[in-house]
Amino acid sequence: MSSALNINVAVPQEGFADELKPGTTLLNGQYTIESFLKVGGFGMTYLARDSLDRIVVVKECFPGSLCSREKDNVRPRSRAHQEDFRSVVRLFVQEARRLASVRHPNIVGVHQVFEDNETAYMALDFIEGDDLLDIIGDDGFALPPSQISAMLAKLLDAIGHVHEHALLHRDISPDNILLDRSGEPVLIDFGAAREQASKKSRVLSALHVVKDGYSPHEFYISDGPQAPCSDLYSLGATFCHLITGEAPPNSQMRLAAVAEKKDDPYVPLAGRLTGYDPAFLAAVDKAMNLFPSERPQSAKEWLDLIAGDTAQAAPCARARNSDITVVRTISRLVAETNEAVLAACQQEEERKKAMETAPPEEEVKKPYFSWQLEEDWLLGQEEEDEACELAGNNAEDDPDASESLTGMDGTEAAAAAGTTPPPADVPAQAARDLAGAPDGTPDPDAEPKAPKPPPRSLLGRFGRNLRAVLRA
Repeated sequence: MSSALNINVAVPQEGFADELKPGTTLLNGQYTIESFLKVGGFGMTYLARDSLDRIVVVKECFPGSLCSREKDNVRPRSRAHQEDFRSVVRLFVQEARRLASVRHPNIVGVHQVFEDNETAYMALDFIEGDDLLDIIGDDGFALPPSQISAMLAKLLDAIGHVHEHALLHRDISPDNILLDRSGEPVLIDFGAAREQASKKSRVLSALHVVKDGYSPHEFYISDGPQAPCSDLYSLGATFCHLITGEAPPNSQMRLAAVAEKKDDPYVPLAGRLTGYDPAFLAAVDKAMNLFPSERPQSAKEWLDLIAGDTAQAAPCARARNSDITVVRTISRLVAETNEAVLAACQQEEERKKAMETAPPEEEVKKPYFSWQLEEDWLLGQEEEDEACELAGNNAEDDPDASESLTGMDGTEAAAAAGTTPPPADVPAQAARDLAGAPDGTPDPDAEPKAPKPPPRSLLGRFGRNLRAVLRA
């Protein structure tokens, strides 16, 4: 945002086709254009007089690549540019209002923001004086080290105030710092709207202005991360130019040299200049660091470095080192986790391949009950059942054979029938009961017997069938 300008700037003899002509009035005659001052990527700047007959600077929102003038009105160049042009106008107004809320003796003041001629304008303080670029180019004039040191301290306080309002200047350079007639530095031409507009479209990105030698490398990246230390790099480059008389090397060129493992083209100020406090020069060198994390992170930290108050600056450095350590630790953990996951995936693939090539395993049927594992018991039961069944069948076919069993004791009868003999300790009466009475009639003195079980042959068949089912 153009601000107050040097009244000594020479006005071109031949005007631009799109500029407002002297005598043009704005806001119903409240401002009258007196002369054209300069043109930039986002607008034109004029010297004007207000209704109270005060000289002011008026900046007009006029992005030349998107619009043109029809008489006094500003119109988009085509239907395709209409939306982009309106976006720039909205951002211009937003920038002016935000700047109006920042009041500081070393920051240009905003009088009024208004719309006219289908675009937007802002009226700013007129600062009578020269900018630093003019002072640097004047071979017969040089600022003493004491004045340069005092200027830097005041500008750091002003920039710190801007940052406290969550704003960034984004366009600090020698031509945007004026020295008024009393020698006070004034910061002008904020570039906040430019960075925001660059995010809207590729057309607006073309309006994003960087200044070689003064813009940090992150300003060259579309939507790159920007922070207060970005403004501090630009301020360091400005004072490096003011101190040495030479503009510092382009940050992109410096970054390329470092990437190729060559020497940084920037030559530090500390140790090669006299008349300045070493801490002052070292602080400027630190602000000129290529990497944002290595610069002062705030205007106050820079002021502490100049004052030699390393106790105040050290916590900031420790915090940055801590952040770097955390990032490295997280990166290492992520790498180790990725390696473990890849190894597990490889093992799973190898297992699947081995299963595909290996012959299928024969399924082994497990028994339902633990006693089924006793094969000897199963065989013994089968043999006993078969013998009982055979004896039963023979008794049915040969009645004489069953009669021959009478008269035998329990052991002999069981042996003849092929059944298991009763134990030796069973009483004789129990043995007779097992063998039956000699004449086949019940013994009246005997105790009542339990119901006779089914024939052994049926139990044998049932047992074999059950075991066959269980084995299947």
